[in-house]
Amino acid sequence: MNNFQNYKMMIIYINESHKVMLEDFLEEIHFHLYTVQRKAESVWSEKLKHKNTHIWPGTDCIFLLSLPGEKVEHMLKMLKTFRASLPYEIVMAIGVIPLERTVPDLLKEKSVEIDTELLEKLKNKKDKK
Repeated sequence: MNNFQNYKMMIIYINESHKVMLEDFLEEIHFHLYTVQRKAESVWSEKLKHKNTHIWPGTDCIFLLSLPGEKVEHMLKMLKTFRASLPYEIVMAIGVIPLERTVPDLLKEKSVEIDTELLEKLKNKKDKK
């Protein structure tokens, strides 16, 4: 079982028009630990903006990938290869951030306690509706 130590988060910004291509690529390389945020408005420079307006059309999307630190360089290589297959004009940028802690299933996390008093309040509140 993975202990999720020394994980990194990769943040990928890409034109929303290429979202499906990146999802297909991640599926192809069997990478399945990510989330996607669509409709991101971005400013890349004075002349390159995706503000979802008539003047600055288009939007980007943000992929958040979690992966072991030792796999970052390999993933960067894979993503650069993917990027090389796209037209030059497509925006794609990546950030790598250390994660202090990754908790994939909070209910199974033994180091975090449940506040039983708060839990009862929440259950009672739900029951009253």
